[in-house]
Amino acid sequence: MAFQKILVALDCSSLEAATVFQEALKLAKTEGSKLMLFHCISWENEETINPLVGIGALGNINLHKTLQNFCQESWVEEIDKVRHSLQAYRDQAISQGVSVEYKYQVGNPSGSICEQAEDWGADLVMIGRRNRFKWSELFSRRVSSYVLNNASCSVFMIQTGIYCAENLSVSNAQAIFS
Repeated sequence: MAFQKILVALDCSSLEAATVFQEALKLAKTEGSKLMLFHCISWENEETINPLVGIGALGNINLHKTLQNFCQESWVEEIDKVRHSLQAYRDQAISQGVSVEYKYQVGNPSGSICEQAEDWGADLVMIGRRNRFKWSELFSRRVSSYVLNNASCSVFMIQTGIYCAENLSVSNAQAIFS
């Protein structure tokens, strides 16, 4: 089965992103596929980006303006990090002769990955799955689980857990085709 368009869902803030990218790059070279590198900056990260919001001190206009500036600068910094990561991955793929583009957006990662795959016409979504105990899946909303159950195309889930790019291969990843 040849995959022409592979959407690579990357969490650029994690070390596992490099592992997922490397596996996608190997598959794209083998299949002659085009890659779409995709990262979604989660609205849920706002709590880490906006640590001072909600402390009850917003009555002070100067403090409110300072907090707004801080939040805006933090978002710009986060977006710059993501863009630079995606550009580095893109450059690596291009240097190996793989056709590639990238996109990032702010929103809900689970839904955004599925929407992007459908809008772009992906044949396959490659996504990392962190090594967690099975019972924890019952209590957490996992992006990988959502994508597996809701994507309009096949999903290739890379079990990451610990960053070990040189030891991971397609043979020890979970391949799930819907």
